[in-house]
Amino acid sequence: MMSMRHDTNQSKRHQNSRKIRKSKHPEASDAGPHVRRDHKDRLFCDLFSNKQNALSLFNAINGTDYSDVDALEIITLKDVVYLTMHNDLAVCIYDQMGLFEQQSTINPNMPLRGLLYFAREYEGWLAKNQKDIYGKALVRIPAPQYYVLYNGTEQMPEQSTYRLSDAFAAPAEGCEWTVRVLNINPGNNPELLDKCEPLKGYTTLIALIRREQEAGKEIAEAAATAIDTCIERNILRDYLIKHKAEVTGMILTEYNEKLHEKTLREEGREEGRREERERSCQQMTEAVRSLMEKLDLSAEEAMGLLGLSEKDRAQYRDLL
Repeated sequence: MMSMRHDTNQSKRHQNSRKIRKSKHPEASDAGPHVRRDHKDRLFCDLFSNKQNALSLFNAINGTDYSDVDALEIITLKDVVYLTMHNDLAVCIYDQMGLFEQQSTINPNMPLRGLLYFAREYEGWLAKNQKDIYGKALVRIPAPQYYVLYNGTEQMPEQSTYRLSDAFAAPAEGCEWTVRVLNINPGNNPELLDKCEPLKGYTTLIALIRREQEAGKEIAEAAATAIDTCIERNILRDYLIKHKAEVTGMILTEYNEKLHEKTLREEGREEGRREERERSCQQMTEAVRSLMEKLDLSAEEAMGLLGLSEKDRAQYRDLL
C-alpha cells in the first residue's frame, strides 16, 4: 500500500489493617474483576492525542517536516456505536490519512482490521466533506498510510509487512491491503525514535517498567519507579509530572486488562479457575493499595483510576 520514506488532597485514607479474608474474595465471574475498557485511553492513545506529538510521529515515519499543527486533524475512531471498532491514532494532513496502531502482541490479522478501520474513516471523511461517490466525477480521497508500532516481548524484525492476501481462502488477483509493522523496542529503528521524542519516551518508559518487573517488583511499584526514573532523566518530564496519577492508572488498567483477558482464555478444572480468580483478585487488591500509598489516594480514587466498576468497588472495599 505504501512505503516508509525515512522511515503511559492529600488522601484521607485511614489505615485499618484488616487482613484479606479469602471468604470475602469477590465472586466476579470466571474472569475475575471487571475492568472497564472505556475508563481511560491507553497510555499511547493519550500521549498521541496531543496534536504536536501526533505531528511529530507522522513526520518521523514519513520523513516529512510539516510544522503547521493546525493542518493536522485527529480522526481516531472511538467506541461509540461499534463497540469493537476503535483504533489508537488516526490523522489527516495534506491529503494523507495515517493510521497508527500500537501493539504488544503479534497479530497477523492487522491488515483486515486496518481495512475495516479505514472503511469507517473514509465513510466519516466522505460525510464530513459532502462527497458523493454515486456521481460521475471521480472523488479524490486522502492517501492511506497504515502502520503498526510493535513493542511486545516476542522477537520481531525491525520492519516487516503483513498482507491481506495472506488471509485469502482462495487466490484473488488485483486485491491487496498491507500494513507496515515497525519494531519500536529499544535498539530497533533508532533513526525513527530519534526523530520522535514522544515515541522514544514512550518506548523507554515501557522498557523501564519491564525491567523493574523482571527485578521482582509488582506492576504498581514498577510503574511508579519507572515514571520517577523518566522524570529524573528528562524523559516525557512535563507530561509525566502533570499527569502522573493518570499515567499510573492507565498503565495498571492496561496490565489488568491483559490479566483479565488471559484469565478468560484459561482452560482447565474448576479448581484451577477458582485459584486464578483469587490470584487476580489479590493482584488487583495490591494494585489498589499500592496506588493509595504511592500517590496518596483514597480507596475510591485508586479504584477509579483502575477503572473498577461500581459493583466491583463494593466488593473490594471489604478487602482494603
